[in-house]
Amino acid sequence: MEQPPESEAAEMRGRIGASPVEKVIEPEEDSDDRRRYRAWMAEKFSSLRAGDSWPGERENFLYGPTTLLFSRTCAKVRVVIGEEGSELPPGEGPPFSEIPGQAGQLAALFQPYERTDRRPNTVVLQGPMGIGKTVLARKLMLDWAHGHLCRDVFQYVFYFNLGDMDGTAEKSMAELISGEWPSPPVPVSDILSQPQNLLFVLDGLEELKPFLDGPEAELCRDWNEPRPLASLLQGLLRRTLLPEACLLLVVRPSGWARLARWLGCPQLVEVLGLSKADREEYFHRFFGDRASARAALATVRDNETLATLCRSPLVCWLICTGLKQRLDDGQDLSQGPLTATRLYVSYVTGLFRGRAAPQEGQLRALCRLAADGVLAHATGFDTSDLQRHMLTPADLEPFLNTHIILGRAGGYAFLHLTLQEFFAALYSAMEVTRSPSAAHSVQDLTTELEKYSGVDTSFLSLAVHFLFGLLNPECARLLDAELGCRLSPQLRRDLLLWAAVFSGSAAPSLRALSLHHFFFSLYETQDAAFVEEAMDHFRDLQLVLWSKVDLLVSSFCLCHCRRLEKLVLHLQREVFHEQDPDDPESPTEAEAGPQALDLIASRWKALYTVLSTNATLREMELSFSSMNDLCMKCLSDQLSHPDCHLHTLRIRQTAFVPFACGDFPLALIGHQHLICLDLDLQLGDDGMKLLCEALRHPQCNLQYLRLKSCALTKACCPDLALALTCNQSLSHLNLEGNQLLDSGVQVLCEALNRPECHLQKLVLAGCGLTDSGCQDLSATLTASRKLTHLCLAHNSLRDEGLKILSTALKCPDCPLQKLTLWSCGLTAAGCQDLATVLLNNKNLTHLDLGENDLGDDGMKLLCAALAQPQCSLQALDVLVCFLTEACCQDLADALILNRNLHSLNLGHNALKDEGVKLLCKALRHPDCQLQRLGLERCQINTAGCQDLSSVILCNSRLKSLNLAQNALWDEGVRLLCEALERPECGLQLLALWKEAFSEDAQRMLKAAEENRPQLVITGDWYSHEPEEFGFSWWLET
Repeated sequence: MEQPPESEAAEMRGRIGASPVEKVIEPEEDSDDRRRYRAWMAEKFSSLRAGDSWPGERENFLYGPTTLLFSRTCAKVRVVIGEEGSELPPGEGPPFSEIPGQAGQLAALFQPYERTDRRPNTVVLQGPMGIGKTVLARKLMLDWAHGHLCRDVFQYVFYFNLGDMDGTAEKSMAELISGEWPSPPVPVSDILSQPQNLLFVLDGLEELKPFLDGPEAELCRDWNEPRPLASLLQGLLRRTLLPEACLLLVVRPSGWARLARWLGCPQLVEVLGLSKADREEYFHRFFGDRASARAALATVRDNETLATLCRSPLVCWLICTGLKQRLDDGQDLSQGPLTATRLYVSYVTGLFRGRAAPQEGQLRALCRLAADGVLAHATGFDTSDLQRHMLTPADLEPFLNTHIILGRAGGYAFLHLTLQEFFAALYSAMEVTRSPSAAHSVQDLTTELEKYSGVDTSFLSLAVHFLFGLLNPECARLLDAELGCRLSPQLRRDLLLWAAVFSGSAAPSLRALSLHHFFFSLYETQDAAFVEEAMDHFRDLQLVLWSKVDLLVSSFCLCHCRRLEKLVLHLQREVFHEQDPDDPESPTEAEAGPQALDLIASRWKALYTVLSTNATLREMELSFSSMNDLCMKCLSDQLSHPDCHLHTLRIRQTAFVPFACGDFPLALIGHQHLICLDLDLQLGDDGMKLLCEALRHPQCNLQYLRLKSCALTKACCPDLALALTCNQSLSHLNLEGNQLLDSGVQVLCEALNRPECHLQKLVLAGCGLTDSGCQDLSATLTASRKLTHLCLAHNSLRDEGLKILSTALKCPDCPLQKLTLWSCGLTAAGCQDLATVLLNNKNLTHLDLGENDLGDDGMKLLCAALAQPQCSLQALDVLVCFLTEACCQDLADALILNRNLHSLNLGHNALKDEGVKLLCKALRHPDCQLQRLGLERCQINTAGCQDLSSVILCNSRLKSLNLAQNALWDEGVRLLCEALERPECGLQLLALWKEAFSEDAQRMLKAAEENRPQLVITGDWYSHEPEEFGFSWWLET
């Protein structure tokens, strides 16, 4: 094993704190008892350090640097303190309140708050298992004992490893302290007389599951009274026992979540482990030469599992050891991906080179112990566990001699949790030759995820990664050759079966092992045939790529997809990070040489290869918060591939990124399969010019084109107008959010007027139009025989523009069916022209006037037209039109007389209970044809529910009702539910925000749904909008 030179060992000792032989610094005020206790603690924790040293190492790296995240309260805001390194005297380190990135130290754990000058009395040190929390706590004990840490703050610090304590025995606090004292007599009274100067370190709370999950115990208030351990601990945590004392709790995230109910608002500190800089420094120190260190670092960066594992100092050493073994064997680390499973197999098998391998029964029993511990979230085992598996201490000798397991007080533990997870996976994969009934099913590991969903799934995810990684032929060969361990031939079948279940199930156990983890498990196999079979079960994938490693893993899995139909990719900024954050000396993309650029390009190409290799892929959505030319070029190359059969492509930009789309639009030229193109990015007029070239191609079959907020101007309109007259397939065009202005729309209208243009739906929302442009639009409405849908929302047309449009709209030959005038600056004056349109146009069936100041007067003018038999309108939306109960009588009369109006949205208008009462009178009339009514946020109270309940019972035509954001109260819900459960009720959709009501009201709503399977109660009315009444067509086009 690698041993650092003496000079480096001395340097390491200087960085990591006190040496075991270092002289204790004794404050002058220390009493004899305190000096005796400090000396004993220094010896105790120094010996622990020596006992935990790694195989073959003279110096332990366990007490190396680490990174902490501090939170002043239990809020989610956290501050990076920095790397734990050379020790500084108390008070000389920067305070908590400094900006992120400042260096810090363990002393900062109990540094006083800046504003109150009071130190925190409870600190929660949390982090995943194996990250080094216990080691950090022991370092605190050692440094306190040597006088380097908090020597003027705490007179006594007591460390309790709760995992080694009997939770059933009754003891007093005084007895617990006595158990941690060097020898009698114990000055308990003196120790506890000043509790404000005490610190209790409580480690291993997760080991006491009955304490965490059980009911609250009777609180202990007397430190001299014997109580069960749970009572003492709750007394300390809930501040009834020694309330002035300080607590340091060492817990996993699951433990913190269950302790939070007792702790109020402690200081929360997250242990992140080795920082990137310190990890890199250690790699260089371990390997000695720069080339080997950089090759090893590159290997780790290319595997997220390895990079995450290297945050733990011990695992960092273990991985370095495995990498060095491969270098010593003459292997090139850059040749092919090196997975975590391969490294662990190399490490474990390397331990037995030149030694007798363990017998099959011994290995199987150890693996069974590991698996049982993983499933029980236990990290240690004792003699009773050995007896249960028919093992003796002698059977553990091969593993004790190689330091796979370590002896500890009262039992044994694996050198590190990751080794336990490796052997747990090996147990599920082993071929059991002598006792097949003892074989473990792969499900034993995965089904347990359901219990820990969202809490501690990291405990099992690595074991699952290892389980998949054991499928790799090299791993199987090494295990067989070095340990005589043969893997079960059924492992491949079992994992494929599990992958099939994962692909089609929404069970909590499978949600816990997310698609992200699943892809990393597949990557661990490095088995193309297996990945192909596993991915055959997926038809629809949605992936978030957070890093370049995600890009590597996802491209590996996607290039083996053969039956995928829909793919959604969310690319985060870090995927495009030009410089490697783990290697500050690495060149940026602009500085990279041809070989590096080829590597980056190969990954993007592999990701997008799914477009040409998967013949069933029909829909792809790509969203990004950053972008570069290389990514777009690779996408363009695959889109132009003759084997790309994509029908729908959506590309969305979630943040402003100043990049040019390059030749991307040219990739669409001659793409005869693409039907729908939806772009929400900085295309610009130059990009639009290229896109229009693709639109003019005779083989272009594009039908839907959405170019929302693509930075287009009037300059692109001549090219677009030409494309509209050349293209025979385009029927839907959405130009929302582009400043085309009146002059640009004028050019488009000239093309729309020509018979060669086949456009049916046109969206010009937010295009900077005014009443000046309405003359051209009016001419188009008269000349075009194909345009049936027009959206002019968010344009300042005003009443003057509407009057111009009405000239064409009231023409009986105008083909327009749906007109959206949302937020166009209309008033009651414009309603007179609209009323004329409604009386003369037989084709117009949908009218959206939302967010216009029509008022009651304007509504009354519309109602006069609606009441006439020649009015053909079927759906009217007057959302946010400043209506009151004053217009409701006119509305009620119109509802009775109109035979065509089926959908009416009155949401966000102050109709109140009085207005609803008038409407309900009409809704109960047998001639009322309304099927869909929107009353969202109309200031309806319980009284209005009485009238609405009667409507629900007597109007079988009413199928959909929106009552969201109204103060109905529980009584109103009760009235509605009584009507909903009656057999004569025909309602199918009721919109309410269930969460806004009491638990009793929510139960009533749930019962109503259960009793009527055809009834849906939801807070989102618009997502259930029937197509025939749809007003959101322009948002989707």
